[in-house]
Amino acid sequence: MTISYAHMLRFSTSFFNGKLSFTSDNKGRRTQLLPFASLKRPDNNIIIDPKVDSLQDGVKWDDKGLAVAIARNVDTGAILMQGFANREAVFSTLSSRKATFFSRSLSTLWTKGETSNNYINIHDVFLDCDRESIIYLGKPDGPTCHTGAETCYYTSVFDSLKQQEIERNRLALSSLYSLESTISQRKVELAEENGKPSWTKRLLINDKLLCSKIR
Repeated sequence: MTISYAHMLRFSTSFFNGKLSFTSDNKGRRTQLLPFASLKRPDNNIIIDPKVDSLQDGVKWDDKGLAVAIARNVDTGAILMQGFANREAVFSTLSSRKATFFSRSLSTLWTKGETSNNYINIHDVFLDCDRESIIYLGKPDGPTCHTGAETCYYTSVFDSLKQQEIERNRLALSSLYSLESTISQRKVELAEENGKPSWTKRLLINDKLLCSKIR
């Protein structure tokens, strides 16, 4: 069973002003909270809601204080990328609603999109049943992969074994979204059609045939 931070915490977007923490109510009014326990970041101190801090105590961080963090598209279910997060990265993700990770090579926090502006806007955060990994469920502003691909997971092992050319528009999707992606691709290929069209392309160019198929 997965556990959602959003379902366990009454957590709203926070704004930080020195040592004080503010939270917005449903009417957009700001209410001051008392400063609770703080974690020291490399650049400043941040105030942490004690319920968030308590929940993170149950996460099985490794000996370096890290856990695997996987970003997933809230609309399509596609896996966007995988990184690592520590306590501060998770808290930053919850407060900023931007997917934030911990860079092992640079030993610092980094927010996806801070240089490309292709942020992953967080809708929810989930823990697995053993609390060993984290899912950032969000909507990306643009391509997630540094190659320009929509996700970092566009390489099919089965296609590679068949020595098929790797396509960066290939996504690790569920069956329904995979079908939608295939149909969209066939639609793009219509203008380049040579010879006998495929069945899918015939449906796309023949409204009567398409309606018959749907019925």
